[in-house]
Amino acid sequence: MLSIALLLLAPAPAPAPQEVPRLSGWITDLAGFVESGDRSAMEDLIGRYHAGSDNEIAVLTVPDLGGRDIESFALHVARENGIGDLQQENGVLLVVAAAERRIRIEVGRGLEGELTDLVSGRIIDLIMVPEFKAGKPSLGIRRGVEAIVAAAGGDLSAIPEDGDRHQGGSGVFGGLIGILVLFFLLSMLARGARSAGGRRGGGLGGMSGMLTGMLLGQMLGGRGGSGGRSGGGFRGGGGFRGFGGSRGFGGGGASGGW
Repeated sequence: MLSIALLLLAPAPAPAPQEVPRLSGWITDLAGFVESGDRSAMEDLIGRYHAGSDNEIAVLTVPDLGGRDIESFALHVARENGIGDLQQENGVLLVVAAAERRIRIEVGRGLEGELTDLVSGRIIDLIMVPEFKAGKPSLGIRRGVEAIVAAAGGDLSAIPEDGDRHQGGSGVFGGLIGILVLFFLLSMLARGARSAGGRRGGGLGGMSGMLTGMLLGQMLGGRGGSGGRSGGGFRGGGGFRGFGGSRGFGGGGASGGW
């Protein structure tokens, strides 16, 4: 009887810690979402981007989260796999959980200035989720990776504003209105200068044309490519050689679902 009582009073054994998925490369597709063509395109893009910037971007899809919330899961995976450079803390992890229908972008401290919580949320909600809802998860993941690469390099032109999933049309329209207003104001100033008899009118008129051309060129021509202070360029030879060992993740990023 004493032995039975002792057994009953003994503390229950602690549950075994849940295994953290080990990332085998830039793309670890445990849920089977990613098609071969999209995988190749993403691995090439991430590899070239890493070679030009040292930033590390990883993608993980899982069948389920094992009862965990996606925020703590992604944070644990990112830290344990050491995504990002040890000093720069410049890693990003994109997690997609099939059963829970959840998406998470986990951002290292070194990239929180570019991939803010707001920008990460827009990438999920306005770029990725529409593709998932349309039954195209592989394309949604690819589009998300492309947007992450662009935003980390300082280029937000391809990321829609909230409530504008097709930024191109409304963005161009709004830009044209702004240019027309500026052109009108400068033209009025130039006309007033000419009526005063000075030579400043020609200068202001030329300035209005120059500014209009510059703004139009910036709006229409400056929408592609990565750059910016943390983006660097794109160089060849970006094959996966392991992550840099950073544990510098503080919970920055965003989550969403489809």
